[in-house]
Amino acid sequence: MRIAAVADIHAPLYLKIFEEKLDMLLPLKDKVSFFLLAGDIVDGGKFGYLDKVNSILNKVDVLMFGCFGNNEYEDREELVKEKLSNIRFLNDERVTLDLGAYKVDIVGSRGVLDEPTFWQKKNVQGIEEIYRNRISKLKMISSECGGDIKILLLHYPPTLKILKGENPRFLKQMGSNRLEDLIREFDAVIVGHAHRGLQYVEVYGTPVYNVSLPLRNEIPIIDIVRGKGLERFF
Repeated sequence: MRIAAVADIHAPLYLKIFEEKLDMLLPLKDKVSFFLLAGDIVDGGKFGYLDKVNSILNKVDVLMFGCFGNNEYEDREELVKEKLSNIRFLNDERVTLDLGAYKVDIVGSRGVLDEPTFWQKKNVQGIEEIYRNRISKLKMISSECGGDIKILLLHYPPTLKILKGENPRFLKQMGSNRLEDLIREFDAVIVGHAHRGLQYVEVYGTPVYNVSLPLRNEIPIIDIVRGKGLERFF
């Protein structure tokens, strides 16, 4: 099973390159089962660009699933879902797809940080409790997965290993090791958020892919089979 995945479009910052890379991908659309977007579709609350993003995504005629990033503010989630209605956003949720030969579970979430950012501490009341509750919920949802292939879609990386190359001072404010145990339950993990660092690591034998557009300068197509994933092209 092949999927396409991207994160951190940060419209308008990387919108042009996103459109260019998507146009390159469209001739291969019949080779992918669905398209995943791992958050930060717009930059810093610039929700006026959602219409432009939507016009680009309208070229895509495969199923699209996404999770919110830190730039899709929680009080504007409904607006994002309304403007990008062709994406099914998974907000600490699971969806099961029946693709005929096999069933696929996708669990999607913003994810958590080991250490909330200064902005979060100042502006999000009870952020530590929110993260604790999210960890518990994701573990519960993941335990209910019964598909042949299981994919975890997060914005914040669930392992600090993939952040190698980022400023070491801020790693705990960019991802979390508290979800590492969860990784072993999945066949592939798709993340974003880190614009530097590594494109790929393995944790407990499970591949973790950072599909951040600024990092990769491309939209990867990933071949996922039960027990492992293998990036093929793009």
